[in-house]
Amino acid sequence: MIRKCRILLVALILLMSPALAQAAKTTYVHTDRKFNYVKRVEKNEKHIKEKGITHPYTFSDLQIREMLSNVKLNRKAIFKKESEEEEVFDSRALDYLVPYLVQAFKEANPNEEIVFSVLSRKSTFLVRDDRMTIVGAWVSGGMLHLDFHKLMAKISPNYDKMSDVSEAINRAQGLRVALDVGPGQQFGKNTDEMLLTIPDANALVQVATEKTEDRGQKTEDQKQSDKKETEVTATAVKPEPVLDPSIEGRLRRLENLRKKGLINKDEYEGKRKEILEQL
Repeated sequence: MIRKCRILLVALILLMSPALAQAAKTTYVHTDRKFNYVKRVEKNEKHIKEKGITHPYTFSDLQIREMLSNVKLNRKAIFKKESEEEEVFDSRALDYLVPYLVQAFKEANPNEEIVFSVLSRKSTFLVRDDRMTIVGAWVSGGMLHLDFHKLMAKISPNYDKMSDVSEAINRAQGLRVALDVGPGQQFGKNTDEMLLTIPDANALVQVATEKTEDRGQKTEDQKQSDKKETEVTATAVKPEPVLDPSIEGRLRRLENLRKKGLINKDEYEGKRKEILEQL
């Protein structure tokens, strides 16, 4: 009986070996070993074929930032003010995600999907109100697909005290919020999957350049305006010149008055004589 059990156990191990050998391989592009990470995850052939994944793909920072910044929550689907914000990814999240996502898509193999997670630290009346979002991402049909596994999920306030990070992630409760569809966006197989049109990189660069030039022109115009304002102010508050009380100084002032035509010759001679008599 024992021998038969051993044989069955060996047979079971042999049967499981191929599955174990094909376990999904994960390559982290970056992780803080907690809640923020960007990684590449191997998928089986069936999964790749069904989703039509076309990796690697070269994005620019501007393209990723433009697409993610436009992913918003549906305000009509937010109940009891469980979220006061419309943007799923705030500026802090974008600053973290953008460079690593660009790298991940560039390095991704044809059989890999990108998975990323970001924690948004918030507080309400001094109470921790942190939220996490986990997304599976891939490029297919010239569009960026985002499959939200968790959307603004609320984490337990004492998650820092949990020894197992995965436990805190599993316990994270999804809020009663939904995604909104804007220009260049559409839902995929369900409302948790969003398809984003990939913007033209050159057009984004042109727009960014024009904005920079506009800011530069406004700055230059402001400088000129400030300069004029300073000049006007300086003129308005220009202090009265300090008069030289000496005889020499009085004679110089008298001479200037004569040259400007403010006094005639007789007045000049009379006043000059009066000043000289004080020597």
